[in-house]
Amino acid sequence: MSAVHAPLRRHPCLASRLGAFWLCLLCALPAAAQPARTDGLLTFGSFQDTSTPLVRICERVLREAYGQLGIRIQVHLSPSARSLLEAREGHIDGELCRSRQTADQTGDLAGELIRIDPPLWHADVVAFATRPLEVRDWESLAPYKVGYEHGKVGPALRLKGNPRNSASNGVENGLVKLAAGRVDVHVEEYYSAMLVLRRRDDLRNIRPVGPALERYQMHHLLNRRHADLVQPLEQVLQRMQRNGDLKRIEQAVLREAGLDQLRPPPLAHEPADGLQ
Repeated sequence: MSAVHAPLRRHPCLASRLGAFWLCLLCALPAAAQPARTDGLLTFGSFQDTSTPLVRICERVLREAYGQLGIRIQVHLSPSARSLLEAREGHIDGELCRSRQTADQTGDLAGELIRIDPPLWHADVVAFATRPLEVRDWESLAPYKVGYEHGKVGPALRLKGNPRNSASNGVENGLVKLAAGRVDVHVEEYYSAMLVLRRRDDLRNIRPVGPALERYQMHHLLNRRHADLVQPLEQVLQRMQRNGDLKRIEQAVLREAGLDQLRPPPLAHEPADGLQ
């Protein structure tokens, strides 16, 4: 055995001590090495139809806001209820946008998803029908069989108690059911419904009826494991709100969809916190 190796023979614990030292040093590295953040990419759940103005506005706002923090985002599409579950369980990093009360109204989601302020957009929910109806508010829908999108918390809560109500898989599916006479009314975010109605000639007999039922403040929801991003992200969004960037993005999306000349019916009552 050469003299170079002799010290290791006299100190058999040296190698294990060195290993322990490097292990401790690696453990002390910042948590930024977690898989969800190493490539600067976060994944957010969303409603299945990314062509709707609601989804496109929220996505464009967040791409710009996260971009200012050096983070890229991507959208994961799944049914509304499943998307919330995946965000809660940490399979994805949060929800693109939901109303401010969604987490509170869906059990322990409130403990896992952080609502980000300010809201990204305000969305108006309107009743649609194929014939004139006396619609004044949510209560006035009681005599009718009402359609709504499955997984959207707000309509489900507002319409709770009428066993005739019918959930649909998406905006277009709900309007097709209305046109076929399977429901009397379909409640939907105004611009999302109008986009579908303008694209399909077979749905042209559908019209909004009555005043807007409710106005929702649409917020980004972030999984709690990314709590360190809440303050810087909110600061960026507040700055975008002050300098008009949020309104600019909203108008651009509506213009691209050919909907910028449309306006939702006025609200029957003062705005309340929506539940989508």
